[in-house]
Amino acid sequence: MEAQVVIIGAGPAGALLAYLLSSRGIETVLIERQTDFSREFRGEVLMPSGIRALMQAGFSLDRVPTSVPDTLEGYLNGRRFIDIDARTLGPTRPTAVSQPELLESLVALAEETGSFQLRRGTTVRGLTRANDGAITLRLASAGRDHEETIQVPFLVGCDGRNSIVRKRLNPNVRITSTPLDVVWFKLPYPDSWHDARFRFEIGNGHLLIAGRAPDGLLQVAWLILKGTYGELRARGIDEWIDAMSNHADPELAAHLIRNRHRFSRPFLLDVVTDRVLGWSTSTTLLIGDAAHTMSPVGAQGLNLALSDAIVAANVLVPAFRGNGDLERAARRVEALRGPEIDRIQRLAALPPRLVMGRTRLHGVARRGIARLANSRFARAGAGRLASIFLDGVTDVRLAI
Repeated sequence: MEAQVVIIGAGPAGALLAYLLSSRGIETVLIERQTDFSREFRGEVLMPSGIRALMQAGFSLDRVPTSVPDTLEGYLNGRRFIDIDARTLGPTRPTAVSQPELLESLVALAEETGSFQLRRGTTVRGLTRANDGAITLRLASAGRDHEETIQVPFLVGCDGRNSIVRKRLNPNVRITSTPLDVVWFKLPYPDSWHDARFRFEIGNGHLLIAGRAPDGLLQVAWLILKGTYGELRARGIDEWIDAMSNHADPELAAHLIRNRHRFSRPFLLDVVTDRVLGWSTSTTLLIGDAAHTMSPVGAQGLNLALSDAIVAANVLVPAFRGNGDLERAARRVEALRGPEIDRIQRLAALPPRLVMGRTRLHGVARRGIARLANSRFARAGAGRLASIFLDGVTDVRLAI
C-alpha cells in the first residue's frame, strides 16, 4: 500500500486518527514500536469530553472493559470532607478504561477499512527532513535482519512525551514548572468497598488517588514532591509504603499495609508539563503528548489526545481528498487546539501548589477549603472548575 500519511505511535491520538483517516479512504500507515499493547498505561480515565470524541467516531465503550465510579470521596489528613454519589453526575461520567483494549479495538476497526496498515514492532531509527520538506524514515522491524528506508509524503507524530518526531524537528517548547512526581501501582481492591469508588486523600505534601481499574484491581497514584521519591525508595519499599499510609484514612492505610507485598510493579512517572510552539511544518504534524505533555492533575492527557485526533481528521481529510494545502491544514490544528491546551495546563498547575505545599500557611488553607467544601458557594465554584476538566474548554465535534 502506498501511504498518503504515516503516523508514528499507536497511542490514543495515533490509533483514533488512523481509524478516522482510513475510514474516509485516506491510505494510512501506523507505526508502533511495541508488538502489542499489553503494557502499563498511566492515564486511563475517560472524561465526558473523551467519551464524546469516541462516540462521534462511532466507537462504543461496550467494546472494551471499563469501570464507572459510583462514589466520589475526598479526605484531608485522614478525615472525609467530600462524599458524592457519582451517579447524580448523569450517564456520562468519568470512566476508567482499559487502554490496551481500547487501542486494539481502534486498530481492529481501522483494519476493516481496507485503507490501513499497522506496522507492529517497528522502531524509527532515523528521521530526516530535506529542505523541500520531504521526509525519510529509517525503520527497524522485529523479525527483519536489515533496516529499511521509506519516503513519507506526510508524517504525523503521535509518539508521546519522548517523541522522536519532536526531537528531530526540534521545535520551540514552553515548559511549565510542575513540582511533583507520581508513583503508580495496583493492588487488590478492598473487600470492604462494595461499590466502585474514586477517592483522593490530601496530606502534608502528598496526594493519594485511588479507584477501581477495569481489571478489578485498585489503581493508585501517589503524588509526591518532585525529587523526594529517591529518598523514600532508598529507605526500602516497606518504609515508603508506611510513609504513604501515613497520609491515608485509617481504612485505606490498613489496606495498603496489609497488601504491601502484593503491589503490582510500582513505577515512578517524572511529571513534565510542556507545550510545543509550532506543531507543524509543510509535511509534518504533532498531536497528543508529542505536542503537549500534560500534568496528571485532572486526568486530561488521554482526553485531550482524542480531541486532537478529531480536529486533525477534520482538517486533514478535506485537504487529502481535494489535493488541498496540507501545510495550511496542519497549522489549523494547533490554532484550534492550542487555546484549550493552554487553559487546561494553567488550571492544572494550581492545585499542586496548594495540595503539595508543606508550610503552615498551606495547611491552614487546606483545612479552610475542607471546612467550606460543602457550602453552596464552594460547590458552585468547584462545579465550574470541574466542568472544565469534565467537558473540556472547546466544543470538539467530528465534521467529516
